[in-house]
Amino acid sequence: MFQNLAAIDAETLKTMALGLSAGSIVIAIVMLKVISSVVGKAISTVLLLAIALAGYSQRAQISSCIDEVRTQTSLTTPQTITCELFGQEISVNVPVP
Repeated sequence: MFQNLAAIDAETLKTMALGLSAGSIVIAIVMLKVISSVVGKAISTVLLLAIALAGYSQRAQISSCIDEVRTQTSLTTPQTITCELFGQEISVNVPVP
């Protein structure tokens, strides 16, 4: 699924993960208004907050992967590294700082 992201930029990837988190929180708020049963509200809120937490943790994992590469090597040219996103290895373009 994430193999199509082979040429993605690191900042774009982090923004996408943050967008996943924000989007699921917005959907959770909308679902609280739409669903009438308390059990349905609780289940959908917990599920969507878990998705938000997963997106945010993946953003942190990508950031740490990029920071690790930057500290190990002195980047003078942009590099492509391999990081893990939701258990899948993807290639990320790391720009020169």
